[in-house]
Amino acid sequence: MKIGILTQWYDPEPGPAALPGVLARELVRRGHEVTVLTGFPNYPTGKIADGYKISTKLRENLDGVDITRTFLLPQHGRSGIGRIANYLSFGLSSALFGRSAFRDIDVLWVNYSPITVALPMWLQRLTRRTPIICEVADLWPDTMLVSGLSGSQKLASVAGPVLNAWTNAMYRSSESVVHISKGVGSILAARGVAPGKIHYVPKPADEKNFHTEGSELRAEFGITDDQIVILYAGSMGTAQSLDSLIEALGQIESQNIRLIMAGSGTEENSLRRRADGDDRIQFIGRQPMERMADLLATADIAYVGLADHPLSHVTMPSKTQTILASGKAVVVAASGDVADVIEEAKAGFAVKPGDTAAIADALDQAIAMGRDGLASFGLAAREYYAQTFSVNATTNAIEQLLLDASGKGMGSNNLGKIRLEDVDQLAVLHRQAFPGYFLSRLGESFLRQFYRGFLNDPSAITCVARDNSGNVLGAAVGSADPNGFFGRLLRRRWFGFALSSLGHVLRSPKEAPRLLRAVAYRGDSSGPISGALLSSIFVAPGGQGSGIGKGLLQAWVREASASKASKAFLSTDAEDNEEVRRFYESNNWFLDRTYSTREGRSMAQYSYVLAADDQASNKFGSNVPETEH
Repeated sequence: MKIGILTQWYDPEPGPAALPGVLARELVRRGHEVTVLTGFPNYPTGKIADGYKISTKLRENLDGVDITRTFLLPQHGRSGIGRIANYLSFGLSSALFGRSAFRDIDVLWVNYSPITVALPMWLQRLTRRTPIICEVADLWPDTMLVSGLSGSQKLASVAGPVLNAWTNAMYRSSESVVHISKGVGSILAARGVAPGKIHYVPKPADEKNFHTEGSELRAEFGITDDQIVILYAGSMGTAQSLDSLIEALGQIESQNIRLIMAGSGTEENSLRRRADGDDRIQFIGRQPMERMADLLATADIAYVGLADHPLSHVTMPSKTQTILASGKAVVVAASGDVADVIEEAKAGFAVKPGDTAAIADALDQAIAMGRDGLASFGLAAREYYAQTFSVNATTNAIEQLLLDASGKGMGSNNLGKIRLEDVDQLAVLHRQAFPGYFLSRLGESFLRQFYRGFLNDPSAITCVARDNSGNVLGAAVGSADPNGFFGRLLRRRWFGFALSSLGHVLRSPKEAPRLLRAVAYRGDSSGPISGALLSSIFVAPGGQGSGIGKGLLQAWVREASASKASKAFLSTDAEDNEEVRRFYESNNWFLDRTYSTREGRSMAQYSYVLAADDQASNKFGSNVPETEH
C-alpha cells in the first residue's frame, strides 16, 4: 500500500513532533511505501535545525521514508501573530509546492495540528479523490484558549465560528476521524461527526529514545543513592501549571527529595524565580533527545501537570506515554483522561490540578514509599504501556484504518469457514505460496485431499478469506484435537492420499516415510498434543501488505478459543524466516523451543495461551506470513 502522511512536524524535531516519524518508519517496516509532506524542522526553538536551509522545496529520504519539505516561516515564540504566520506559511507552501509528493498514493493520513494543513488536504481530495484519515492531535479551536499565546483567546472568541466551520469541513472530507485522547470522541460526536467515523487511537512514545535501558546520572547531578528524584521534562508554559509543583515542594520539609526541571518555555523564568533559594530544585534546560532515557533512569517518579481548564479533561500530554514506556512512577496533577490512565495503570498518584496541598501529599507518600516501592509502580507503568500505547499496538489500529479507507482491507464478513468450492483454489494457492515445499511437491491433487479433510471434521478450525466475488485470498487451518483429527484424516482419505502421491513416491521412494509423517503431522511433537494446532496459514501471492494474514491468524485464534482449548501451537522454519517469526511474535505467540526434523530442517515451535472469551480482534492490519507447517 502507498501511504501519504501530511504533517507540519517531522524528524529531526523532538518530543511530540517526532511521533509522525515513528509511525512512518513502522509502516515502512511493515512493507508499505510511505511518502511524507512536511515543513522545515524548527520546533521547539523556532530556529531551523542544523543541516537544513529554508528553500521552496527539499526532497530527502530518511530511514526508507520519502520526504518532501516545503517553505515555512520559522516561529515558535509567544507571539500569536508569529505562530499563525508559521502555520499559514506551511499550509500555503505545501498546497502550492508539495502536490507532486502525493501523486500516486492510495490513502492520506493527516496530522491535524495546525488546521492549516487542510489546504493541501482538500486539494489532494479535490484533484485526486484520495481517501483521507484525519488525526485530531490537538482539538481546534479549543486548543488556542490554553496555548498561552498573546492574543490567542481574543482570536479564538472572534474567529471561533469560522474555525469550527473549518474543522467540521475537515471532518466531512475524511473517511475516518482519529482522536488520541478518549474524551475527545464525545466532543467530536457532539459537533456532528458521524459516530462510525470516530476512532480512538492513542499516541505511542518514541521507543528509540524512551525505554527502560537508560543509565543513571545521579553522580553527575550530585544525588545520593537514597534520595527520591522527581523529574519534570517538557514545555514550561501556562498550560502545564508548574507553579503548583514548585509551591508544593516548598511545603515539604524532607531534604530527601530532588526535583529536576528539564525543558523550557514561556514560564521558565517565572518558575526559576519561584524556586530561587531551594537547592533541592535544579533547572537543566532543554536536553538532547538521546539523553532522555538516562534522565528518566535517574528519576524515581515523573511529573505531569495540566492547568484546570475544560480542554485539560480531554488532553493526553505526550510525556505520559514516554514516562510509562520508561517504566517510571507518575504524579499527575490533572483531571480527566490523563488521570484516568495513571489510575487504570496503577502507576502512581493522580491529584486535582493546581491543588498544591494534594501535590505535596503525593510527594510525601512517594518519599515514604522509598525507591523500591516506587519501582513497583514503574513496573505496572511499563506493562500498561506495552498493552495500550506501544508502537506495535497503535500502528496495528492505524494500519487497519488505512487499509479500510483505501479499499485494500477487508471486513469480517469476508472471513468464513472452509467450503467445498474453496478446495480447488486452496490447492492452487498453497503451491504458489510455498513453491518447493514438500506438500507442494506432492501436487495439487494431494493438497485437495488434505484440505477436504477439514470440511466436516468436528475438531477442524478453519478460516478462509475471500474477496467480494468469493475468490479465495488466503486460509488458516488446524484442529482443536490434532491427535484425533489426523488419525481420522488417514482413515477417511487414505486411498485419495495414496493415489495422488503415487507418482511422487515412485520417483522418490526414500520420501515415502516423510509422506506418512506429513499426513499425520501433529506439530512434530514427540507425544500427544494437549491443545489446538495451527497446521497451515498462507495468503495468495500478491497479497503481501494487505493485512489479510493478521486477520486470518486472529480469527483462527478466536475460533480456537471457542473450542475450549487452553493453548494453541504452531511450527515454522527457524532459519531465514525472520519476517514470519516477527509476525507471530507481534501477535502474542511465544517461542517454546527450536528443534530439527528427521530431514535436518530447523524449526521453531510457538504457543499461544487461549481464553474462552479471547478478544483477539477480527481485523486485518499487518504484513502477510506465508508458512507451511
